[in-house]
Order: sequence, then structure tokens, then C-alpha cells
Amino acid sequence: MAVPEGDRSVNAGELVDFTLRLVREPSPSGTEGAVARIVAAEMARLGFVVETDDWGNVVGTIDAGPGPCLLFDAHIDTVGVSNPDDWSRNPWGEVMGDRLYGRGSMDMKGPLAAAVYGIASLRGSLRRGRVVVSATVAEELVEGPALEHVAKRVKPDAVVICEATGLTVARGQRGRAEIRVEVNGRPTHSSRPEFGINAAEAMADVIVALRELEPTQHPVLGKGILVLTDILSEPYPGLSVVPHRCVATFDRRTLPGETEESILAPIRERMDRALARTGATGTATIAVDDFESYTGARVEAPNFAPAWFFPDDHPLVAGALAALQEAGVPTRLGHYAFCTNGSGTAGRLGIPTIGFGPGDEEMAHRVDEYIEIAQLEAAARGYAAIARHLTERG
Repeated sequence: MAVPEGDRSVNAGELVDFTLRLVREPSPSGTEGAVARIVAAEMARLGFVVETDDWGNVVGTIDAGPGPCLLFDAHIDTVGVSNPDDWSRNPWGEVMGDRLYGRGSMDMKGPLAAAVYGIASLRGSLRRGRVVVSATVAEELVEGPALEHVAKRVKPDAVVICEATGLTVARGQRGRAEIRVEVNGRPTHSSRPEFGINAAEAMADVIVALRELEPTQHPVLGKGILVLTDILSEPYPGLSVVPHRCVATFDRRTLPGETEESILAPIRERMDRALARTGATGTATIAVDDFESYTGARVEAPNFAPAWFFPDDHPLVAGALAALQEAGVPTRLGHYAFCTNGSGTAGRLGIPTIGFGPGDEEMAHRVDEYIEIAQLEAAARGYAAIARHLTERG
């Protein structure tokens, strides 16, 4: 594809250096401030108009006047490093051969760096529209709300999630709901269990009943599975006491069109039927995330991330494929196996959204996380190509 006059090529050395600077600054959820400042300074140096909102999301804009607005998103928080000694490479950033290692290298400071450098290469040559790069907070805590916060102000016509896809175009994902099941019984001394109602035993009946639920299905995204992730009875430890309360958490992978009520209804029906035999009572609700951003902003949001999917012939999907092919970036269609911030833009706000990013998604949260440097460079070219193609044809 011919490069329009004025386009700047991506400096691979600077791109790698920027990625390393991001990786070397730890940023578990709620502590992203130092990384946010690095991102804001680099965006400003590269010619973006930069803002940091009240939640701490960093937003950089290249504005070429009237036309479509395209938003590229990458989160800046990471999971932690539980034991650095388990790593064979430096968890805070190391280049070895053709790979860049470190926590967040793939998830997702590398993709963020590629988006910043790719979109910056359009400065001075973008013919129309706005292209925005957001570096959002707290995605590892709850997928969607931080990007929704940005999107409601930016008002994009389309969104690109920069999570790793191995350079494929992801046109959808299953969502995620954290379901809290609480069973209440009646305490008594464990030597006389007949005087009480054992909440833990009643919960066991509920768990067995929920195993019998038939998962919903999507022809591309797969099954809407329900997985038990933890269980706790009270009192704990229960020394000679029949537990009066038991709480279990389930992870429900949601499919397009499913709502909070549609996934809770069959769970409640099975739970009520199981508890009717025990005398215990119970509730099933969507858990609520309540956290504080590094700026001090208090955020409360239901832990329900809707699924989303766009057909192969959707203008955003087809346009991104065409742009990448014209730019010589090998690609194909795919979808995410995990949940992303797209649950906010596509799932809640209804904004056309795709995913495209460098890296192997199977490296997420793992020891010796890495990203291929060649994919970093290809992603930067790809982001520029997608932005140019969609703003010019939108």
C-alpha cells in the first residue's frame, strides 16, 4: 500500500524502549499512576492532545477535523508477580533475542505502546476524523466500566480493543458474570444437628443442582458455562458449630443477548428447588465491584460484562481486514476466548467494536510472559492502517 505523503514510519527502537519503560513500572490495579504519567508524557512528545480523566484514564487524540472518530483502547493495569524467583527472565522487563519479557509485556503494555506509536505515525497526514488512544485503568478488576467512562465522553463511531489476538481480527467475545449464591440456615451445636439447618450441606445440594443446568450456546463463541470458583461457610473454622451461612461464587461466561436477569432466573429456579428440601433459604445475585482508582475516584459497578459479536460482513470487521491486508499485515478472522473492555463499548453501549493486537493470548498472567518484537512492530503498522482506512471511508 502506498504511504500517504507526510506519514511517519514507526521507529522500532523507540517502540521497544517505550514498551520496556512501561513494563519496568509495576502497575497492579489501583496503582497505575506512575505508568499513566509515562504514557501521558510519551503521547504529548509524539504530538497527541492528552488528557487524564477523573478515574485516571489517559486519553490521547489526533484530530484531523470533521469525520468519523475511532477509539483504540489498552488497559494499563496488570496482575501482580507472586514470586519473581519463578521467572527465568526479568519480570520487570528484558529483551532476549526476538522477544520482550516481563509482566504486562503482552497484557497489555506492549499493545498499548504499539497503538500509541502506530497512531502517532499518522500525525500531520490523517485526512479527516479523530483517532483516540485510551490507556484505561482497572480492567483486571472489572472489564468494561473504565472504557465506558472514556467512550461516553469521546463518543467514538467504532472501537478497537488492543488485547492480544496474534494479529487476527476478533469480532466478538463471551462475556462474564460473577454470581454470588448465599444460603442461610440455622446454627446449632454439631452434636445435635437436628436442631439446626446446615447451610454448607444445603449449599452442596445447590451446587449439584446447578451442575445439571444445560449451558447456552453460540455457533462461534461456544458455551455459556457456569463454573464454581470458591465457597466459604460461617462460622469458619466451625468448631462444634453447624454453619448458619454459606456463600459460593460462580463464574458464568455469557453469550450475546444474555442479560443479568436471563442468567440468574434458571439459577434461582434450581436453587429454590434444591433448598425446598432442606428448610434453608438462599439468594443468587450479581456481585458488585467496589474499588478506588489511583486518583481516589470511587467506582462501584456490577460484575457483569456482556458478550458481543459482529458478523463477518459488518463494515468495521470487513474494513479492518481490508486495511490490514493492504498494509501487508497477515491476518484472519477470530474471536477472543476471554473477556475484554469491549464488554463496555459493544456489550453495554452498542458501539461497533473489534479486537486486534500483538501477542499470544495464552501468555496472559503467566510466568515468563513475553511478546514477539516483530508482532509489536506489525501491530503498530496495523493500527495506523485501520485508523486511516476507517476514517477515510467512514
